[in-house]
Amino acid sequence: MDYSRFEEALGYKFKDISLLETAFTHTTYVFENGGEHYESNQRLEFIGDAILDVAVGRILYDMKPMAGEGYLTKMRATAVCEQSFAEVARELELGKYLKLGKGEAQSGGADKASSLADCFESVVAAVYFDGGFDAAFDVVTKNLTETIQKAVNGEIFLDYKSRLLEIAQMKGNQHEITFKILDERGPAHNLEFECAVYADDIFLAKACGHSKKEAEQLCAKAAIARYNDIFNG
Repeated sequence: MDYSRFEEALGYKFKDISLLETAFTHTTYVFENGGEHYESNQRLEFIGDAILDVAVGRILYDMKPMAGEGYLTKMRATAVCEQSFAEVARELELGKYLKLGKGEAQSGGADKASSLADCFESVVAAVYFDGGFDAAFDVVTKNLTETIQKAVNGEIFLDYKSRLLEIAQMKGNQHEITFKILDERGPAHNLEFECAVYADDIFLAKACGHSKKEAEQLCAKAAIARYNDIFNG
């Protein structure tokens, strides 16, 4: 596969392209094609996660020279998350290069936030092993500075469930927010949970996720606008 367009978008040219190929290899692909012949990106993901913590921490350190440890920690947690990494991965069109098992590919795995985020972490690790920490830091700077700036500006809000509960107690509203898991389906390695959320007995929204927590967060995100239309419109 020709990775030149991806490398251009990423901002790094690999010397050892096999590292990038491993970064794009999902566990389901290894499972279906023989583990002895392929290595998944899980080990790279482990290293990438650590590198991103350090790199984003350094960018924040320079960006906010007067900020204390608590603030920097909070901003890093906001920027270093599945949602942020998945958005960057989509901008890089990373899903086009992911090697997935057939079932995972058919179920939309190429655009699954968790798979995209894990792969982005793996790509950062691949850059580190290929070109060292400075190269990896440059890639993180190029691709995540805008996201970090949004975190600093308060434009990223990740805990939609808490935000919905907070809104339900504002402006004189006293509605009880209830989340219900409606369905659990799929194989053990790829479970999907369907969740609905209600304000008292009024249905607000429904969403699916690959964990109960993800389903509830996506459900709450969709419900916020609906809640405001019904009660604060």
